[in-house]
Amino acid sequence: MSSENSSDTFNMRSPRERKNCLKRALQRTLVLQNVINKSTVNKLNEAINEVDIIANETDIQEKVSNQQEVLMDSQMMISSSKVLKTCTVSLTKKMNDYDSTDFAQKLVKYVQEISGNPESPPDWSLLEPRVTNFFKRVPNYRTLLGTLEPLEKKVIVRKKPEQRIAQQAAMIVPEKLVRDVNTKDEDSIERTVKKIRKLIVSYYKETQKPLDFFKFILHPQDFGRTVRNMLYISFLVKDGIVTVRKDNNGNLVVQPCHNEKKLQRRDTRTGIQNIITLNIKHWMILKAVHKLKKPMIDFDEDK
Repeated sequence: MSSENSSDTFNMRSPRERKNCLKRALQRTLVLQNVINKSTVNKLNEAINEVDIIANETDIQEKVSNQQEVLMDSQMMISSSKVLKTCTVSLTKKMNDYDSTDFAQKLVKYVQEISGNPESPPDWSLLEPRVTNFFKRVPNYRTLLGTLEPLEKKVIVRKKPEQRIAQQAAMIVPEKLVRDVNTKDEDSIERTVKKIRKLIVSYYKETQKPLDFFKFILHPQDFGRTVRNMLYISFLVKDGIVTVRKDNNGNLVVQPCHNEKKLQRRDTRTGIQNIITLNIKHWMILKAVHKLKKPMIDFDEDK
């Protein structure tokens, strides 16, 4: 049957037939309010489609004359909205009906059952092969550069050691010049060490007290001079002329050795040369602590 013939058949229904169809649809919708299951929405959709067909068959003039059909149509809308509301409440209740404690108890019971001994503690390793089946073992990946040709390997040309040795051998300083420079530096260092020794001895004779080590070597304007002063003291310690020790307060002090110890160290040569490390940060701290405006070792090293 074509659509034109079916529409003619619907138009031929009398007002009573339409009214009876509306009653049946309304009754089915009222029943659905109390029965909520998987087919509730499908049954409600069928009833609403049937009411829509009846509404399309009726023109405005017939709706004005037949107020009962209009009333039943509005009741159908109210009942349908109640059914949808009941379905929504039921769905929300099912989604929120999750008890973590109950789930944990069921999971423990399941693991005990698959182990074969319900009374024993659960062996969770038995659950691993069942759970890992739900995960992908190999992740998805793409080889973006799979079709590109590999780059050529660069060949690194290394210079032969003989060439570098030959270059170094070509740069030779005359032996006489090197000897003269070293002799001059050694004389300058020896004179400076003697002056520092004289300064330590004279201070100790006047005060009968040792010198504060860091205060003695500190040069407030020159970090390099401070390091060199510390190195000069180490030479004197090695030769057994002065000693560096801690006083009762735990501070490092320097003082001349007694004659007996000095002679003993020179004979046996058991002096130990100690060098204390010092960096810029420590030098800045020493400057702030001692607040020296003028260094104690204040003479020209070259003279």
